[in-house]
Amino acid sequence: MRDAEWKAGEIDTLNKHLYITAKPTVYLVNIGYEQYKTQKNKWLPKIQEYIKSKGGDPMIPYSAEFEKEVADVGPDPVKRQEKAKEMGARSMLDRIIKVGYSHL
Repeated sequence: MRDAEWKAGEIDTLNKHLYITAKPTVYLVNIGYEQYKTQKNKWLPKIQEYIKSKGGDPMIPYSAEFEKEVADVGPDPVKRQEKAKEMGARSMLDRIIKVGYSHL
């Protein structure tokens, strides 16, 4: 719906209804813990290609398992960064928040 060509009057009508399909998209791709640490996943290029064919919105690969371990350290951002570095990768939580806020 959001990629369609719309006339000005149609846009005004559609905007009144706030359809979620008209909103920008951020693709969060949850990959395995080890794949995230090594930054190697055979599906990411295919997913990226699909996203480009649908308009090219941002894609953020992350590992929910990795992020949970980082979050378990507590709310202190310095400790979280240290834990992520110790685990061998960086946390994507800040990027997810920033891209989500700016893109959506």
